[in-house]
Amino acid sequence: MLADAFAAERLRFFKARGTVFWSLAFVPIVSILIGLVQGLLMRNLLARAAAEGNPAAALGRAPVSLLNQAIDAVSGSNFFIVQLFFLIAATAILAGDYRWETWRFLTPRNTRANLLLGKIGTFGLVTAIGLVLLAVGGIIAGLLSAVLTGGGVTWAAAEGNANVQLAGMFGIAFLEMMALGALAAVIAVATRAGLAALLVPVGAWVVQGFTVSQLQKGFENPLEPPLQYLLGFPVLQSDLLKAALAPPQMGMTPDINWPLALVALIAWIAGLTALAVWLFQRQDLTRE
Repeated sequence: MLADAFAAERLRFFKARGTVFWSLAFVPIVSILIGLVQGLLMRNLLARAAAEGNPAAALGRAPVSLLNQAIDAVSGSNFFIVQLFFLIAATAILAGDYRWETWRFLTPRNTRANLLLGKIGTFGLVTAIGLVLLAVGGIIAGLLSAVLTGGGVTWAAAEGNANVQLAGMFGIAFLEMMALGALAAVIAVATRAGLAALLVPVGAWVVQGFTVSQLQKGFENPLEPPLQYLLGFPVLQSDLLKAALAPPQMGMTPDINWPLALVALIAWIAGLTALAVWLFQRQDLTRE
């Protein structure tokens, strides 16, 4: 059963403490340390400005919005360095049995489709936990900044509905990371190599981002509707969804067909997952 495959993969992953640390805990810890360093630097700058009678000292102590800190942290999950750490979990889950040659012990216990879908589902759970930890890291970094600079703390800024923005940003980041993980599943099955499953998806996302940025130069508005229909890249669909989620600005908010972008992103996840299952079902695992 699929539930059994998912439970087994979940147990195996969380028993690997090293993989759990590097894929889930390392980036939030680094973000907290960066927030600590930035807070110390800002405190020194504000102290110097106050000693010189500079009015900028008061501006530097503006209240910190914890919810906006969480939104910024979650939206940063599309940075390729952060994606690499998430994909450490993906490669451990999806390519580990090729490395240790344990597939031949698993395939008699369940169907191949269930085994692979259980792995992809486990990566989805890990992704959700990782995004929550990123948000928590952003909030802690904001608190440290507020304490060190003497600024106030507020839960949300006055403009826009930050709770909806955080929920939407979390969903968008989750879908984009799942598309990345589905591509990693295809690469892991096709190459049977963990390193390829780690590097190729990130490389594909970087190439997509570069291609979209180059094509956008020909449009007066970088998010004009023609781009939405001509390109189906997951990176572009994620950017369009984030732009649609942002608070409207006078004369600067493009007309975005966000349902189409959402369907396209989900279609990428479903299509890549189906391709990975199709390849896996036809694979010879007698020596794996």
